[in-house]
This record gives sequence, C-alpha cells and structure tokens, in this order.
Amino acid sequence: MMTRKLPYLFLFSLIVILTFILGVKYGKKVEQANKINSYLLKITPSASPKPSEGGSISLAPTKVSTPSATVSPKPTKTQ
Repeated sequence: MMTRKLPYLFLFSLIVILTFILGVKYGKKVEQANKINSYLLKITPSASPKPSEGGSISLAPTKVSTPSATVSPKPTKTQ
C-alpha cells in the first residue's frame, strides 16, 4: 500500500515546489512594475491650478439672484 501512495506524494510535492517558484517569479515581475509606476509618478508634474483660477475653488455663490417684480404683459393694441 505504501508504494502506491509514494508516487502521488512525490508528484504533489513537485507541484507545490513548482507553484512556489512560479509565484516568486510573478511577484518579482509585479514588484518591478510597481517600481516603474512609482518612478513615473514621481517624475511627472502634478496638475496645479492656473493663476487665473485663483488657486482655490469657492463653493459660496458669487451672485445671489433676487426675485424680481412680476412682469405684466404689454397691452395689445386693438382696433
């Protein structure tokens, strides 16, 4: 009985080792891509507000509308 389980145990251990090796290689690729992205984000300028925009956004209304008096329609001329 033990001799039949031995090849399966050996194959299982090889698959575990192969999965570990492939995971390490994939992790190195991901780490390298993260380093490249980090470098690119560091050297690119960030968006800054234009001088004409004043540098900040105000949420307060700049012009307050007041209700106007009711406008009556112009009388039409009848003949």
